[in-house]
Amino acid sequence: MRKITGGIAATALSAPLVLGATGVAAADEFEQSSSTVGPEGASTSHVVATADSDGDGQVSYQEHRGRAGPDGAGSSSTESAPVVTTPTAC
Repeated sequence: MRKITGGIAATALSAPLVLGATGVAAADEFEQSSSTVGPEGASTSHVVATADSDGDGQVSYQEHRGRAGPDGAGSSSTESAPVVTTPTAC
């Protein structure tokens, strides 16, 4: 009886972990930033990707980078306009 009770308790405790992992995987935005500084200069980067959670299927992507050093400075940017995706039936 103790083994059965322990198995039921383990199952009950692990269910929120599985459901929580599903919620994390279904996030509708990703964002990452980084900055570095050293004797040769500095750089930054920023990335954002989004998926609209309203159900209309819009997605977008933005990436920005900047740098400065002894030979000058520069920046670059990549962006997508909001794109509407439609699910296809399999």
